[in-house]
Amino acid sequence: MNPIETETITKTSEPSVDPLHTHRVAEYKHERPLTTLCCDPTGQYVAAGAEDLDVQLWNLEDEQRRTLQGHDSWVRSLQFSADSSRLYTACWGGVVKAWDLTPPEPTVLYSIQAHQGSARWVSVSPDGKFLATGGNDLLVKIWDAENGTLLQAFSGHRRHVYGVQFHPTAPFIVSQDLVGVVKVWNLLTGQAERTFVADMMTGYDKKFAADMGGSRDLQFHPDGSRWASAGITKLTNGFAGDQDPIIVVFDWETCEPLHQLRAAQNFKGIAWGARFHPRGFVVGAGAHKNGKGELWFYDLTQDQPYHTVALPRAARGLGLIGDDRLAVAHVDGNVGVYQMSKPEPHDS
Repeated sequence: MNPIETETITKTSEPSVDPLHTHRVAEYKHERPLTTLCCDPTGQYVAAGAEDLDVQLWNLEDEQRRTLQGHDSWVRSLQFSADSSRLYTACWGGVVKAWDLTPPEPTVLYSIQAHQGSARWVSVSPDGKFLATGGNDLLVKIWDAENGTLLQAFSGHRRHVYGVQFHPTAPFIVSQDLVGVVKVWNLLTGQAERTFVADMMTGYDKKFAADMGGSRDLQFHPDGSRWASAGITKLTNGFAGDQDPIIVVFDWETCEPLHQLRAAQNFKGIAWGARFHPRGFVVGAGAHKNGKGELWFYDLTQDQPYHTVALPRAARGLGLIGDDRLAVAHVDGNVGVYQMSKPEPHDS
């Protein structure tokens, strides 16, 4: 295992959060570019998919790494159970796996061929009983999280499904596809209750005659009043990275876009992550076409970030660790952990 570079962090019961002082405090190294990232609810683990097809699991308490092997293609999405005893992973080959993290060496509880083509997303219901997945076969599926049994399949999207997320308090899920079509599904009736098009989050590449878009991250606010979708806008040449990142915050009741959050001027690339922070601001992460990245902080009084942090490499995933830290997956294979407060002085 490669060494981990860390800085001494002083823990407090109530961290003093100030995004203006965001700085890197740790780096967890891997040999291959990362494809996605997730932090567990307890703040103990960070998991990341990589281009070697494996999943890397870092324990933030003892700084040890475990490798989860078994996928035959890149892992695009992963999520922990509420008690952090399980990790669910979805890959480009359409396979979803459930991992038991309690033994010293994690084991596969079950593996299912969830979709034909890529399984682009896996989400766990708030009560931990169900999984939702979406993929290139245009379907949204609901599974029994305990044993992987298929319970429901929703059809209606006409393009690849990029993101699927459970509402935190009501029996609904939201899904978004390649060309910005969003559907709100009622889990009790099995029907789509609302359909609308987030046309600001898609575009047509004339040079390559291809649609570009899709949600790279889809997250609800904990109270369920709104959700955020991260992706692209103003596409001119998607294969060259000539597009603008965007994070759209939608109102749950009306499905209207409340905010269209942009990056700083001249940033061309993709928004790969969006998170609602408990203190009221929104954090975003993106990848520039030149290989660099940025963190963005929004107070939602304007659509431009009030603070931006330059990243050494492009971001491919974002997660919160408690209230005062966040983790970013980078294309150079490293996970950066960032503290959102003033640096603590080193012991002399």
